[in-house]
Order: sequence, then structure tokens, then C-alpha cells
Amino acid sequence: MNLTRKNVLMAVGVLSISASLAGVATAASYSPRYAGMVASSVAGCPNIVWRIGRGADGALNGIMWFDDMSGLSRASGSESGGAFNLTLKSVMGSGPVGTVTGHAGKGATLTGQGCANATFKPVVINSYGNGTG
Repeated sequence: MNLTRKNVLMAVGVLSISASLAGVATAASYSPRYAGMVASSVAGCPNIVWRIGRGADGALNGIMWFDDMSGLSRASGSESGGAFNLTLKSVMGSGPVGTVTGHAGKGATLTGQGCANATFKPVVINSYGNGTG
């Protein structure tokens, strides 16, 4: 086989995609837990959207992003007795950065940089994929 720069770059791209998809299988071990959207409490900022899953060990993982698609963040944390804490780290663009603290179905506060500030009631997703408020 004649290895050219194009062939090597294509192989690296395929390996990168395969590695990314391998992470998807891991994410499947999480059950849907929280979903929703809220307006930022900072005037002129885009809405903040989230999808968070919960592992059997209480670990929370998911994503939060601005609805104008200006950035995406990884959300990770834990939940115990309905109380949860998340840390947000930007992974693409200027995603929300900060922390979320709250209690399932009662209330939560996002405190962070710039537009990443809001108070909201998290929607809890039950095993059927329906919101329970």
C-alpha cells in the first residue's frame, strides 16, 4: 500500500471518529435525568439549554449550551437525595462556565462567567422520558 499524506490523514480522521463513537457507548449507561431551557439572568444573553444523565452511582454527566449555538459545555457532578451539584467546563466555542447547585424538581441556580447565570426549576425526566416538573 502506498502511504501518502492524504491516506494517513484519512486514517487519523477515521480513528478519531471511532474513538469519539466509543465514548457514546459509555454515555448509554446513563439514564436521562434533567432537561430544560432557561433565559439567562443577564440582559441580552441567549437562553441556556441542558441535557443531563444520571449513572447508577449518582454521577451526573451531560451538556449545557447557549441556544444561539455560541458555545457548548460539559456538565459533570453528583446527586444524592435529590440534591445535586454540577461543574460546567466549556468544550466548544464560548460554552457556559460555572457551577449549578440545586434540588430535583425544586430549584437550581447557575452561577458563572458572563451569560452563565440563571435561576430555574430543573425538569426531572422519568424512566419513560417524560418531564415530571
